[in-house]
Amino acid sequence: MRLAKFAGCAFAAIALSVAPPALAQDTRPLVGLWVGDVAETVDGGISRYRMYVTIDIDRRGNPVAAIHYSLECTGIWTGAQQRDRTWHFEETITSGRANCASHADGELVPEGETLRVRLHPVGYPDQIAQAVLRRVQ
Repeated sequence: MRLAKFAGCAFAAIALSVAPPALAQDTRPLVGLWVGDVAETVDGGISRYRMYVTIDIDRRGNPVAAIHYSLECTGIWTGAQQRDRTWHFEETITSGRANCASHADGELVPEGETLRVRLHPVGYPDQIAQAVLRRVQ
């Protein structure tokens, strides 16, 4: 009986001493549906299309997103890490890869009531896509 009581107390002490993971800065203002027009430089020309982004937060408080492009491709943003005011993330296209770059490195900067997004398709150093997103809901 004493051993069980000691084990129960030890377990409780350990549980109380383990801190939950530290949350990132308040990302709640990022949560929601955002829409904007993308301007992408490709071979010296500019291609334009629409981007729809639904942002939520993961269990660590970092932003994650589902994206849809008017080019008939969809994907996700994951692996967000913040440096100063800029969130860096990875974009993976999950459907419609024939229409969009499969993978991109991204940057997200909140600016007032908008989000500035820059995407750099992996393997295409001269290509960059930029957009200013506005909250829809």
